[in-house]
Amino acid sequence: MTGKGGIGVTVVSHDSESRTKVAGFEDPGSYSRSVTYDETSLIQLASLTASSSHCEQFIKYECYGSFLRFSGTMYGWWVSRDDENMTYWGGVNSVPFKCACGLNNTCADSSHDCNCDKNDRKWREDSGLLTDKCKLPVIQMRFGDTGDVDTEKGFHTLGKLECYGLIY
Repeated sequence: MTGKGGIGVTVVSHDSESRTKVAGFEDPGSYSRSVTYDETSLIQLASLTASSSHCEQFIKYECYGSFLRFSGTMYGWWVSRDDENMTYWGGVNSVPFKCACGLNNTCADSSHDCNCDKNDRKWREDSGLLTDKCKLPVIQMRFGDTGDVDTEKGFHTLGKLECYGLIY
């Protein structure tokens, strides 16, 4: 029960922790995976995040010929506990249409804000921690641009919700 420098950590599991294939869904967000948390409700999770000083959840999308965003259209996003479509990716704190590589200028193509947006038929990945505890946990993941199953595919992974530190 300790981690994060000896501070107690509450870890909440869910039914979407396994690496899951996305293929055969062309329209933006047409693939949908709802997340069910083990033995708890969204009200309880909102209370946990409100009473914790920090919360985080790892999210990853591995892509092969599949965009997260193309020409201003979002093909992939996650949904917050308040049912809001979130257009930023792990490693970014609330900056719309960005992935971590877009903030630190390390994307596979410097003209894009996510590695997956290069769309060059090579396996790429965008991943990182989501840390805006007012939006956590993730309740759904949405993807598209995987309609051609021979040349477009992806995998998503969502980590457990982890909260630590108390607000006094």
